[in-house]
Amino acid sequence: MGLLYPRLLPANARMIHAELEQVSVPELSSHHGLEHVATVFTATGGDRVSKRVLGDLRTELVNAARENGFPHPPSVQQRLAFDSRVGPALHGLMDMVPSEAAAGDIWAFMALVLAPDVAYWRFRRPEEKFDSDHVLGSDVTRHVFARLWWRAHLLHDPVAGQPYASFDAVGGAAFDQIFARRRALGASPFLVKAIVRVWAGVDTRGGNERRLLQDFLMRLLRLAPFVAFESLTSSQLDHELRRVALDTVSAVRA
Repeated sequence: MGLLYPRLLPANARMIHAELEQVSVPELSSHHGLEHVATVFTATGGDRVSKRVLGDLRTELVNAARENGFPHPPSVQQRLAFDSRVGPALHGLMDMVPSEAAAGDIWAFMALVLAPDVAYWRFRRPEEKFDSDHVLGSDVTRHVFARLWWRAHLLHDPVAGQPYASFDAVGGAAFDQIFARRRALGASPFLVKAIVRVWAGVDTRGGNERRLLQDFLMRLLRLAPFVAFESLTSSQLDHELRRVALDTVSAVRA
C-alpha cells in the first residue's frame, strides 16, 4: 500500500493553467505550494503523503532543473539530462502504486501546484504554443512528470545492482511511442523491458529510427492477439521480438 497524493480535478486544473500560462518561468517560482484549497484525496488506499515528502520532491525537481539551465530554456541535452535524473527520483521518492499513478489529477497537482516553475520550464518553447497536456494530466503519456514516473516504473528492475539502468536504454521519444500503446503493449513491465532491451540492440544506422520503431510496434500490435507474450520465457520473448525487429529493418530499408 503506497502513499495517497493530492488530486486537482480537471476544472480547477484548467483554471489554474489558464492563469499560470501567462506567467514567466522565473516568476512561476513564487506560485508553488505544498497544498491547495481545491485539492482532494481518495478516501482509502493508503496514508496521505506528508508535507515533508512533498517538500523533498519539490527540492529534487528544482535542483534537477537548476543543474540543467533553469530558468533559461533548456537545450536538447539538458532536457535529456533532466529526464534521466527526475524519472528514477520520482519513482524512488513517491512510494506510489500504479493505480494511484494512473490518475491524471495527481499529476495535475504536481505540475500546477507543487512545481509549476519546473513543469513549464521543461516544455515551454519560445514562439511555440504550449501543449496543456504537459501539465493538466489529461494524458499521462505526455505529462511532464507522469511520463517519467511510468518510464521508471516499467523499466525498474528491483533485483538489479542498478535498478534504473534501463531507463536510458532508449531515448525518451522512443519510449513515449511504446508507452502511448500501453493498452496493447505498455501495460506489461515484462514486455516493455523486453521491447526496450531488444530495440536498444537493433542496428538502425542508415534508417529513420522513429519510422523504424513505429513499424516495429505496429507489427507487435498485429501480433499481440495471437501470441501470449507473458507466457514466454525471457529468452523466448527476446528471440521473437528480435525476429520482428529484423523484419522491420528489412522491410523499411527495402
